[in-house]
Amino acid sequence: MSFAYDDKDRVKQATDLVDLTSNYLQLRRQGSIYVANCPWHDDQRPSLQINPTRQSWKCWVCDIGGDVFSFVMKRENIEFRQALEMLAERAGIELASRPRAKTVAGHPNDKPTLFKALQWASQKYHRCLQDDPAAEPARRYLAARGINPNAIDQFQLGFAPNSWSWLLEQCRDVGFSPEVLQACGLVGRSEKSSGWYERFRGRLMFPIHDTQDRPIAFGGRVLPEIAEHEESETGRPPAKYINSPETRLYAKSDNLYGLNIARNALSGDRHLIIVEGYTDVIGAWIAGIENVSAVCGTSLNQRHIQVIRRFADRITLVLDGDEAGQRRTNEILEHFVRANVDLRVMTLPEGQDPCDFVQQYGAAEFRQLIEAASDALDHKISIETRGIDLIRDTHRANQGLDSILQTIASSPASLGTTSESRLREQQILTRLSQLFQIDLATLRERISELRKRQKRTRHDAGKHAGKQRKTLRPLERELLQVILRDNKLIDQAVENISPDQFVEGICRDIYEIICACYHEGESVSFESLMLQLEDPELKHMLNQLDEESQTKTSMTETRLSDQLNQLIVRFDRQVQELDRKQAISTLSQSELNQQEESKILERLFQQAKERQGNQ
Repeated sequence: MSFAYDDKDRVKQATDLVDLTSNYLQLRRQGSIYVANCPWHDDQRPSLQINPTRQSWKCWVCDIGGDVFSFVMKRENIEFRQALEMLAERAGIELASRPRAKTVAGHPNDKPTLFKALQWASQKYHRCLQDDPAAEPARRYLAARGINPNAIDQFQLGFAPNSWSWLLEQCRDVGFSPEVLQACGLVGRSEKSSGWYERFRGRLMFPIHDTQDRPIAFGGRVLPEIAEHEESETGRPPAKYINSPETRLYAKSDNLYGLNIARNALSGDRHLIIVEGYTDVIGAWIAGIENVSAVCGTSLNQRHIQVIRRFADRITLVLDGDEAGQRRTNEILEHFVRANVDLRVMTLPEGQDPCDFVQQYGAAEFRQLIEAASDALDHKISIETRGIDLIRDTHRANQGLDSILQTIASSPASLGTTSESRLREQQILTRLSQLFQIDLATLRERISELRKRQKRTRHDAGKHAGKQRKTLRPLERELLQVILRDNKLIDQAVENISPDQFVEGICRDIYEIICACYHEGESVSFESLMLQLEDPELKHMLNQLDEESQTKTSMTETRLSDQLNQLIVRFDRQVQELDRKQAISTLSQSELNQQEESKILERLFQQAKERQGNQ
């Protein structure tokens, strides 16, 4: 049974390696990585490393490593299919087992085509906002919100004219069919007339980008002038915001607005600020606060957290100062506690959003509130005890206390293993004991009961199985490293070096998959290749090659290109040398007639002459 690339991608995106391994191992932060004692050998000092940015792991002693799938395969002693199903169930994702369908350029199922179409549409909307007279209401609205031309360009804001077919008419000139635009979430088909209609009409357009800076979806805000006109015609107000539906490229729970820009500001303290709206992100950026992102038309959930943890260790959640904002904080709090994330909560004054607040009070005041934001559990206690007489109103007090203890117990059991987490939990329980006038031992007993109830079943990995490092040909290894360091060189490599020029083995297997991805128009990045590979040995080798390529001296694109040209020559010489040896072997068999011998000798002479000319 084989599984589609999309299924594997969804499962991997929804599974954070740090979170996964913390259920098996006691992790310790060490700079930008985590370390743990390896369970597959007698490890006295932590030799297993986990890289949260690359979502990869490696034990240097055992010489094994890979991604989330290979970790589960090794730890649970299961095959890839079982690991995929296990992680899918853990993430709440339903798999569709099927062979990967091959697509052609221009087809609605062809991902490269969808990426190109969305990039084209984003540029059309952006130019419309800048130049089209019909976009004047949008330009006035942005000016009123204090959103300047620099921000418009940075976030590629656009405008969709109030037309049923504006984009459809222009797509004919560039070869994108209505079916492709439909697969991008830009148009739909009318049930009544079977004709096409544009999803976004008369709206300010906010492109949503993935972390590789590619537009994958849109959020569209109706403008006040257009909203009034539409309400007068239909008798009901239009939705303030509409968002792209989920597509092959876009899942609301796997993407955050502005993260492609914010990630560049997270390399230092890895602190991400989460706000609620698109304009809140833009307003903060204008004020010089760049580590800000927002969810895309849905509530913050567990899958968002897995994405966030790849880039940030500390999160501050900023919500509007209304009752709904308080309620949303309470709903998502347990997601963060369960994921063992350092979450702070900052509530703005009543009736204000971050964009308005920054414009009115400035970035310095906003940063002060961010730094003073309360710890998530402190915020939880404040919410659950607000307006309750904790001594006399025993029913409501017990309900509030139980809700708080449920949240504390939902954190991974491993939190209690470090001195810092034990101290933090002790402080919280002592505070609850004083607030609710309940014995500390009773609270600890209740926490223990709740944790036992929530505890997951764990499996032992079995006995240690060592693995010998495979001998790899330096030439093949070097080629794969060059491709991993700059995959823009992949076309030159594939056109000049065939997998047949590799010897049978692990490097050839990896290169064959690289060539297949290239010919099918798919990405040839480290992350996408890790998804393509199911064999844990191949995953480990790819991980090792990529790590080695990253540690080598930095090279410019020109120098890497020169290195590849040299490799192509060396591969050609290798083929010629093999051909020469085979020819000599054939001659030594003495079973050839005079004409056949002459042809072989002539070829050998010509090759020798070419070698001398190239020296």
